[in-house]
Amino acid sequence: MKVTKVVVEAPIVSFRYPHFLIGRQISYDMPPPSTIYGHIASAVGDWFDPGLVRFAYQFTFQSRGSDLEHQHVISRPPSVRGTSFRTLEGEFPAAVVGNVQPHLRDYLYDCTLILYVDPARMAHAFRNPTFCVNLGRSQDLATIVSVQEVELIKAEGAYLEKTLLPFSMRKYLGRGFTVLMPRYISPPPERDPSFSRYIVLHDRVFAGQVRESLPRLLEYDEERKREWWVDPTSPMKEGVHLAPVFQSFLGEGEGDV
Repeated sequence: MKVTKVVVEAPIVSFRYPHFLIGRQISYDMPPPSTIYGHIASAVGDWFDPGLVRFAYQFTFQSRGSDLEHQHVISRPPSVRGTSFRTLEGEFPAAVVGNVQPHLRDYLYDCTLILYVDPARMAHAFRNPTFCVNLGRSQDLATIVSVQEVELIKAEGAYLEKTLLPFSMRKYLGRGFTVLMPRYISPPPERDPSFSRYIVLHDRVFAGQVRESLPRLLEYDEERKREWWVDPTSPMKEGVHLAPVFQSFLGEGEGDV
């Protein structure tokens, strides 16, 4: 199974919870699938069919913090009469009024994204990205460190860590926390968002044929005999390699596990 493996680094990113706008804008610990779609589309240079591409990733950051930003809130005046602005030509009624609101935004610092994309032919787009490389917001500039085509291999044991998993794995996983994330946002002008539940996993868990004392998936006996697609170029832990868990931008976040 051949896939594209892209390593992206960014000094600062912010993945805002879409339902929080006023007050404090908190950030997800990992990029939502809709952000990954936008990242790939930026390299390709166009909206692509979300049903033809799958993704998996590892995401790490060194620290997090928050800073003040200014929000320019524009609204119609409660009454046009009595709300005006003055120019050299005279005084005119205002159609809109605005005010500046300071708010806190959360940031993640010193970030690394190891992105796996299926099919492997997507490698060309990342070697020659059409638009400026960023991760998250348009001002959060990033750098593509490496692009390679990797042949995943089947193995009886594997590990998962620092990744986003489909909610369907919750029954096998006693670690990580559940989040509601935007899965896919349709192209303009509609821009209709779709949401799904996912599991943010920071810890390392093992699966398959590994030592019983290791933290592992809650598997049944027959499932321990299954094989995993692993990345042979990933660091080896306890004798096994990383297993990227591929997911689709469509569906309900079930994933391919």
